[in-house]
Amino acid sequence: MAGSDNPSRDHLLQWPAILSTILGFLTTLLTFVLEARELVHDPAALRIASFATYAVFLAGTAWFASKAGKSWQRRSSLVVLYVGTALYFTWVGTWLIAPAPEPFVIDDMSGASLWNIATDGRSSLFVYGESERTTHVLKLDYAVNNDGWVAIHREISPAALTDARAIGFSFKGSGAPNTIELKLIRKPDNDGRSAVFGVMWNHATATNGWRSVEAPYSLFVCWKETGCLPGEVLNPGEVWKIDIAISNKAGDTPGTGTIWIGPIVGIP
Repeated sequence: MAGSDNPSRDHLLQWPAILSTILGFLTTLLTFVLEARELVHDPAALRIASFATYAVFLAGTAWFASKAGKSWQRRSSLVVLYVGTALYFTWVGTWLIAPAPEPFVIDDMSGASLWNIATDGRSSLFVYGESERTTHVLKLDYAVNNDGWVAIHREISPAALTDARAIGFSFKGSGAPNTIELKLIRKPDNDGRSAVFGVMWNHATATNGWRSVEAPYSLFVCWKETGCLPGEVLNPGEVWKIDIAISNKAGDTPGTGTIWIGPIVGIP
């Protein structure tokens, strides 16, 4: 009788070790996932990577269960599979309910004097600081000639953009419809050239109320004549200056207008 009890006793003693191994594995897996979530800024890339990892885990665990020679090994494998799957899909569910990251302010537009004015020499621009709703705005009164432009620009800390994937602002305007350009400019190189990366919204200055725009860094196009290479990708950590221009492009209407520009924000 004593001999027949030994297998049962040994089997019971194995379970704490099995559970400890399972918990250690799941803790490691969860820690990896949480760290990856902090490191990967692109949610889509994180989801693809996590699904691929889960697929490998699923296939590996199922294969081990099918090849296990002992019933307790198969049961242990299935427990790991069930618990790991439950945790994974619980985490996936948080994607649906997690709040979107909040934009942060790069310039609250409370200091009109921080912005410098530039024009093509034929067009004109006047800039004022105002309050609109519950925030500060810049009011730009402009007059652009055919193919003309006016702009405001200011220096910023390169670190201001590194925690964002995009940059955006709100605006409203009236008068002759012209193009809005947003440019991020690199510090001058040894030859004195400042590489410019830009994005534009054509015929955008005349609106019916406030409008918001958002420009992911991937949309900024290098102006190769300014010192960057064709196809070069914007590095936000190298940005030295922000420039907002009103320009007269094909299909725009030369003339006068007014545009109000709200705070510039970084979008995580």
